[in-house]
Amino acid sequence: MTSSAAAAGAPARSGRAQVPPPGLPGLDPRFSRIVTVPGRGTDAGASRSWHLLDSQPALDELGLTPVGTILAVHGNPTWSYLWRSVVSGSVEAARTGAPAWRVIAVDQLEMGYSERTGIRRPLAQRVQDLGALTDALELDGDVVTLGHDWGGVVSLGWAVDHPEQLAGVMMLNTAIHHPEGVPIPAPLRLAGARGVLAASTVRTTAFLDTTLSLASPALDPAVRDAYRAPYASADRRDGIGGFVADIPVDARHESFAELERIAAGVAALTVPALMLWGPRDPIFGDRYLDDLVTRLPHADVHRFEGAGHMIAEERPVADAVFAWLGERIGERIGTDAAPSAVNPASPAAAAGPFTPIFRALQTRADDDSTAVIDMTRSAAGTTSNSATAPLRVSWRQLNTRVRQIAAGLSAMGVQRGDRVSLLVPPGPTLSAIVYACLRIGAVVVVADAGLGVKGLTRAVRGAWPDVIIGELPGLTAARVLGWPGLRISASRLPR
Repeated sequence: MTSSAAAAGAPARSGRAQVPPPGLPGLDPRFSRIVTVPGRGTDAGASRSWHLLDSQPALDELGLTPVGTILAVHGNPTWSYLWRSVVSGSVEAARTGAPAWRVIAVDQLEMGYSERTGIRRPLAQRVQDLGALTDALELDGDVVTLGHDWGGVVSLGWAVDHPEQLAGVMMLNTAIHHPEGVPIPAPLRLAGARGVLAASTVRTTAFLDTTLSLASPALDPAVRDAYRAPYASADRRDGIGGFVADIPVDARHESFAELERIAAGVAALTVPALMLWGPRDPIFGDRYLDDLVTRLPHADVHRFEGAGHMIAEERPVADAVFAWLGERIGERIGTDAAPSAVNPASPAAAAGPFTPIFRALQTRADDDSTAVIDMTRSAAGTTSNSATAPLRVSWRQLNTRVRQIAAGLSAMGVQRGDRVSLLVPPGPTLSAIVYACLRIGAVVVVADAGLGVKGLTRAVRGAWPDVIIGELPGLTAARVLGWPGLRISASRLPR
């Protein structure tokens, strides 16, 4: 049963693409357009009609030329409505003088208000479909992809296939690889089970309703109805069932090879990358974020704590997208002014040439005066009290220890730019490790034990360290809780 809002705008049961009805919350009708596209693959010789949201007409009204295009692809069972804040946000940002980005948010075929072709569309076909659309639109200049859920996979497939146009990739909770021998997430496993697939995805709105219910806080009823509007009848929901059926659960699935191809191609991408993640997602959780970071170690990662699968509805994703584009993509495409020469009168110029902080330590390599006083431990290594003297470390000892630790870390593969999370209490050891990291050029991330186990987990995963250095309690937590990074003990462990 659909609401009156959905029923009023219910599209025809099948056939060509249509524009959404007016009055959907947050969706400006000016952005909707229909595009006819020559088919490819199994569609060769046919033409397909797509519905998409396009901010170009609004930018034309402002007399603005886009610096590039954001190609946004929804997942299952949503549609381009998911990206309405990004589409409108591109225009509002341009009004304030920010670089103008054209946003094209598509309804994939069989989904949203695009054509219902009645043809099964496995992953490779969907990647070809998107390529056919962008060719028909005659996109030129730089393109940054944006995808969510299985739209993330499709958008990354396009990215891998169009390196000459690709300026960056952005993704919300998605996955491009599933560990062998590990079951797929329970909700997808249940929805795809024999005898359940059609009933939960096509004949009823169970899968659609369950997905929309994942939003926290709950969606406004009018927004929920807007998501449901294109899927008012069973034959309008065939694409939802087709998407679930196309999940490659193992190597025997026809889309497995294409998913592997995309995963390998993503690992070779060097363009800027952004991952906006909802860690409470019961489908695409941190396991898949871990895999993506491994493939794109240069990516910027923002975990919105408390957010889940419907992250685009739960958090200000559009703000994050345009802020990141300004910081990471602007210089690449020439939208930022070139850095000016240093003003001779500026404080930076007056300070003289840069000197690394550890160089000051080297100048005191023969100094036996006290550098660090540890009030928590005595010279014998026991807890300090009124009867024992605090542990004192000289500049000479500190310098020697710093050089030893830096050499050891380098031998283990730690290098310039690596993020090193320190789970070490304050004292001489922490000081020496910090200086050693600075000597290598590694980035130090200090975690506060006062955050508690959950807080530390959020902090460590948010920083995504390459290395964790800690004492036994911290290393135990890192192992049990699956924190990322090579684990190194700050003290000698029993064999």
